[in-house]
Amino acid sequence: MTQAEWMMLWLCALAALLHGLSGFGFPMMSTAVLSSEYPLSMAVTLVILPCLLLNLIMLNADPQHGLFSSMGYYLKRYWPLILSSLLGSMLGVQLLFWLNEGILKLLLGLVMVFYVLDQLRTRPLQVSSHVSSMLYFGLLAGIIGGATNAMAPFLMMYLMSCQLSKTDIVIISNLNFIASKLIQLVWLFPLLIAFEVPQQHILIGISLFALAGVWIGGKIRHRLSQQHFKWIVLALLFGLGLYALWQSAGLLQQSGYSIFK
Repeated sequence: MTQAEWMMLWLCALAALLHGLSGFGFPMMSTAVLSSEYPLSMAVTLVILPCLLLNLIMLNADPQHGLFSSMGYYLKRYWPLILSSLLGSMLGVQLLFWLNEGILKLLLGLVMVFYVLDQLRTRPLQVSSHVSSMLYFGLLAGIIGGATNAMAPFLMMYLMSCQLSKTDIVIISNLNFIASKLIQLVWLFPLLIAFEVPQQHILIGISLFALAGVWIGGKIRHRLSQQHFKWIVLALLFGLGLYALWQSAGLLQQSGYSIFK
């Protein structure tokens, strides 16, 4: 591997560590890293399988329940959120090939920055976990996630606004990520099986580095208080929001501010 490829692997490991720590971040950050060397569609495809591995591991975040009991419990309570994100992902993958990425990144960045600033107010926005709100936020998160691998911000904004515990947030968000990744896997499978040997080596490397990173991040998360967890998530959302805005400016300038590709 080249020096640049090794650097990408280490950055993906860092993204996985942050994912293990906060419950999200690996798809967005690893896609951003890989898209500096590959087309966005290939970057998204490269992280599908590593993401599924990480998401399955994160379902063990609840020490009081096993993997399958946790899945059954949260699926029963939050199925509208998961189902709507699944449907949204189908639309989002189509947008990946149709809509200008700069527009999506612009909207994503604005929403994330606005949410973090709102949380700094004395009385920030709060949302109840009704079926209607789960359907709305799940659909929106799925569309954005399918197109840009950035489902997490909308999910984290919704789940934190519902005042859920850090364990609930981690498991629910990763169940939604699994649904999104399965849709991406179906739609992008032709690209995945068309990978040549160098891309296959990168895929294996990302998976191994990501597994190590998420394991370390999970060990750290168990020592965090609920308040520290909240501030870490807000800091990540704010940083990712600014990065999305910076990316959107460059992408829109390259495309001549066109909405469509």
